[in-house]
Amino acid sequence: MPTTNPPDTDAVTALDLPPITPELTYRTVDADTVLHFGRSPAEDLELLRYLRDVTSHAVRLRWRLAGLPCFPLHTHVHLVAPSGGVDADSAAHATAWTAGYRYGSFFYRRGPGFVSIKDVRPESEDARLTIDEGADHFLAMAEARTLAELAPDAQDLVDTVAEAGLLLRAGQRLLVLPYRLRHWPVPYLAI
Repeated sequence: MPTTNPPDTDAVTALDLPPITPELTYRTVDADTVLHFGRSPAEDLELLRYLRDVTSHAVRLRWRLAGLPCFPLHTHVHLVAPSGGVDADSAAHATAWTAGYRYGSFFYRRGPGFVSIKDVRPESEDARLTIDEGADHFLAMAEARTLAELAPDAQDLVDTVAEAGLLLRAGQRLLVLPYRLRHWPVPYLAI
């Protein structure tokens, strides 16, 4: 659901964003960056991928929202939220996103031969899943940007994973929604 274009801002694309490195873990990065959502589902997937990776590495990124994402809020409320918006619509969405954000609300952990997923996002039914058969396919999906990057067996599972609410797809582009939990918060029972 693209919105009207917000006022001209120095918005960046996912390709313009700095790489996430281990040195940034637990640090606040005040990028004063405006991420412009709502231009296309494919572009939004790339921006959400960046936010997923930032959240995975526990980087406290400060950024502002322009436009409205093409995907409903519940699909990305678990990712590091914007500090504000550039217009009334994006500011309202940023406020709702910030109110619903909580680190550890939708993540996966990998183990030897399995993946464990926890989903306790607001407005969703709490779920804990363990994938053992097909864990390697899920992990491949988590890294892939397009269907073509997946083996045929993994491609066959994309629609099933999307129906389970674990993946967003826009044409040939895809994004696994839960981030990999790399850093446990203190206290660890907080998640």
